Amino acid sequence: MQHFTESSTQDEKKPTELPDRTSTYSPLPQKDAAAFSPTAAVVSPMTSDHGIPDVASLGPASPGLHSLRTPDPTEKEYTPHSTEKEFWDQPALEVSERRNDAPRKHGRKPLLFWIVGLVACLVIGLAIGLGVGLTRKSSNGSSTPANPPPPAPTSIPQDFFSTVGAFNGSGIALASESFASGGHGAIVMYFQHHSGQLRSAQLASDGTWQGGDITDIVASNAKNGTPIAAVAYARNQTAAWHIFYINVNNTITEIINDNATNVWRPGPINDLNLQAMNDPNVGLEACWYGSFYSDTAYNHSPVPGQTTGTGNSSDQTVGIHLWYASNATTFDSVGWTYGDDTWTEQQIFSGYNGHGGVGCYSWGPGSDTYVFLVNLENEVNILWKDLNTTLVGNSTHPVNTWTKSDISIPVVQNSSMGYTNYLYVQKPDLTIGGFNVTFAAENTTIPTDPADTFVINGAQGLPGTHLSVTALPDSSGGNSLLAFYQTNGTDITEFVRDLDAGQWTSSSVPIPDS
Repeated sequence: MQHFTESSTQDEKKPTELPDRTSTYSPLPQKDAAAFSPTAAVVSPMTSDHGIPDVASLGPASPGLHSLRTPDPTEKEYTPHSTEKEFWDQPALEVSERRNDAPRKHGRKPLLFWIVGLVACLVIGLAIGLGVGLTRKSSNGSSTPANPPPPAPTSIPQDFFSTVGAFNGSGIALASESFASGGHGAIVMYFQHHSGQLRSAQLASDGTWQGGDITDIVASNAKNGTPIAAVAYARNQTAAWHIFYINVNNTITEIINDNATNVWRPGPINDLNLQAMNDPNVGLEACWYGSFYSDTAYNHSPVPGQTTGTGNSSDQTVGIHLWYASNATTFDSVGWTYGDDTWTEQQIFSGYNGHGGVGCYSWGPGSDTYVFLVNLENEVNILWKDLNTTLVGNSTHPVNTWTKSDISIPVVQNSSMGYTNYLYVQKPDLTIGGFNVTFAAENTTIPTDPADTFVINGAQGLPGTHLSVTALPDSSGGNSLLAFYQTNGTDITEFVRDLDAGQWTSSSVPIPDS
């Protein structure tokens, strides 16, 4: 198995504070704006009693494109997993021995007295032995103890709620709308407001952020700390956006918008009533498979192996794959084919950390698709699958079967991850690192050249912060990398760097308090 070894030189460097984004590599022109510095609070007016909305009544929504999400709503303190067990000390058994105070009859022979006494001792000993034996079976077998251990928390304690800015543990998803408007660079960010609502904010063509207030509500029935995934595509002269999240009933929920209606509506995945793990930290991600763009009228963000100008798609079958954690060690996957009205349950992935993130890459050239999962040893594994069923598989390259590559990248527990040009993960020291992975099915490798890896300098992410990444063409004709994650529990911070090289600069996305 190929293991990635972190550079000791990089580990010794301390993160440095970054100035507001002034890099010449900025994808869009920037305006001077006051830095957003919300403060955290420990009491929140938010309650979890959100009604399930009629999404069609939410009004117009800002369109958006795809995201590489993931996952963890805790701030700086550890939230116990639902699989962790407390030690339960079974109380000692109390054996009641009552003396027989009845007077002994005179004239009874001594031999009879000793026989009766011996029988009584045997009966008491047998009773004690059976009691101990049954009690041990109750402790180790299927019987339920009288005082079971308390269950692990299944929701975020209110002490960790934020009262300004973004939710502490907000999911983050990005969607490009440049191909819909014909311009360059504009993206939509979906996030959870401290009120619990899912909202959208837009990066405008002049480099400023707009929206994110009460008029930009996407959903009002999201679970606290829900992961958010977004997929967007353009087919048959129509651009569409699918948003996925976990609602207050722990059900996977889909809402859809397009540039023809500009109104959010329920998606067909809701009909499956898919139940996610009931836990504050749950992995969820969705990916488009096949070419995003079959229409030449659209420009799009840089995609590996493709130009920003689109041509007709050669993919005959396209659609969406979605992965979600159904329990602490299992991910379930479902799929939707473009043009269908239903989703299909697909494969189960066992032996992976359901509290960690999940990422995917399935929109590049060729027939291979990839998913990234965190194993139970806090390492990212890359799995691949060749969807070309016309090929004849062999022992090293099976067809239409998920196969684990020889890749192992150490990460922090419950790391989120994302992919656009680079594979982003949260490393054990809480920094966000990027890897220029060579995707080649069974020959997939991670780089050994330091020039093909990076660490985002600046503020570290919160442990297990949700992470979303993308790449955008800039006004100078080049391209830039963008990464978004939380550093203090009420923020969403944007980090920007040139696609090829350079230092990262950062700025806070302004989040309205109301």
